Amino acid sequence: MGVFESSIAAFLAPIADYLADEAVSEVLINGPKEIWVEKKGKLERTSAAFTDETALQAAVRNIAQFVGRKIDAENPTLDARLPDGSRIHAVLPPSARSGTTVAIRKFSKAAEITFDKLISFNSVSAAGAQFLTVCVELGKNMIVSGGTGSGKTTILNLLGGLLPAHERLMVVEDASELQIKAPHVVCFETKAANFEGKGALAIRDLVRSAMRLRPDRIIVGEVRGPEALDLITVMNTGHGGSMGTTHANTPMDALVRLETLAMMGDTTIPISALRRQIAGAVHLVVQAKRMHDGSRKLSHISEVLGVDEHGNYKVQDLFKFMQKGKTADGKILGEMEPCGVLPTFMQEIEVNGHHLPRSIFAKPGAVITSAAPVAKAASPAPAVAASRAMAPQAAAPVAQRPATVAPTSARPPMGMAPKKPGPTGGGQAA
Repeated sequence: MGVFESSIAAFLAPIADYLADEAVSEVLINGPKEIWVEKKGKLERTSAAFTDETALQAAVRNIAQFVGRKIDAENPTLDARLPDGSRIHAVLPPSARSGTTVAIRKFSKAAEITFDKLISFNSVSAAGAQFLTVCVELGKNMIVSGGTGSGKTTILNLLGGLLPAHERLMVVEDASELQIKAPHVVCFETKAANFEGKGALAIRDLVRSAMRLRPDRIIVGEVRGPEALDLITVMNTGHGGSMGTTHANTPMDALVRLETLAMMGDTTIPISALRRQIAGAVHLVVQAKRMHDGSRKLSHISEVLGVDEHGNYKVQDLFKFMQKGKTADGKILGEMEPCGVLPTFMQEIEVNGHHLPRSIFAKPGAVITSAAPVAKAASPAPAVAASRAMAPQAAAPVAQRPATVAPTSARPPMGMAPKKPGPTGGGQAA
């Protein structure tokens, strides 16, 4: 046991049992005498307590010291992580009126996170898991969306671990939480300013550095500010298969959230151009949700189809969790079901040799349709364009869904390659 681990064990002794308990996903400290834990998605109060406010603050300051951050009267909040990767956030009095307030979020070990486990928990269907696995291999850009505690980090860990072994992955986070198991992973973490107010490194700084370090893909752990624009730029400049998470309640809200965050910086991009960039960059939104019974599920796997003639995002659900009822003890009954529509890149899946039967997208007894292509952003960089190029028809045709809007710059027809990018290398249309 290292010095940090020994120190943590001593200062956090009152909650040591809960930190070691695998059934506990979160420990919440509301002052020295009130401690709650989350088990199976539900909160319960414990009898544990710190000696007094001084002992609790000593524990928090000790953690801050070891991770090279400050928490004091001038810096009354702390974002850090424990040696096992668990995230900790703390707020000091007088802002925290009940005493020093702390939340410790524990994470499942990355090596233990598999789609098989999520399927056994009924968090995702076997068909949905198979489809996401193929999308990672094809280099589809994804946003994992959801509320606090919905399992976004767990899903991103799993998806990141599916990357091909020959690819170089750059991970950028505010406080390191992801534990992606892949052969070639480089992790960056933000750095707070020193006591002179110098030396800070924000997520935007690290994303720009990552782009210069020959990445195949880039993952931004949580998009919560103007770095949204940088992630969209990454996705639109040849780094296919990049990912990020954001807080939103639906797939459509996730795109609007990215748009709002991108506009928080000093960008002067017109809103119409920004929307086309986002719609052209993000292929899929994976929506995570914590249900009322405390369970966590993927509620939607949705494809972004572009923007319509009015400049609004078009999103098509491919899989969706359908609640069937609730048991007497409050457990939610239901399962993820296909929505009866094929992804627009179905030919790309088939021509690359992935054995993904079209039948997995069909509702029982229903006809599968193809999502109608709608307006997209201008052709992306060559590397992205190549990954998105549709191959000639390789299987029996399916019923075509009639277009609901008049596309202004639709995707290329089936069997045709995208137009060659302009001299700027595929910049987005304003």
